[in-house]
Amino acid sequence: MNNQIKTLMSQADELRNGIHDLAERTHNYQLNLAGIERCVDTISHCVTLVGNNRVAAIAAKDQRKIMAELESAVDELKELLQR
Repeated sequence: MNNQIKTLMSQADELRNGIHDLAERTHNYQLNLAGIERCVDTISHCVTLVGNNRVAAIAAKDQRKIMAELESAVDELKELLQR
């Protein structure tokens, strides 16, 4: 009987640890997903701005700013996808 109780306690500890690990992974996944969505929005916005360049010229200063923002979003997206 004592061995069965110890076995149950051990299994309960393993289950608790597994649930804790799953909760942590789920939380990290949600954070990564929010970051990915933010990056996609930024990239979409930048592409729209550059796409409008056909209609009206974008000043060189603004174009550099847009490209820097785009590069930053792409770099962040790469980091999030590697996690």
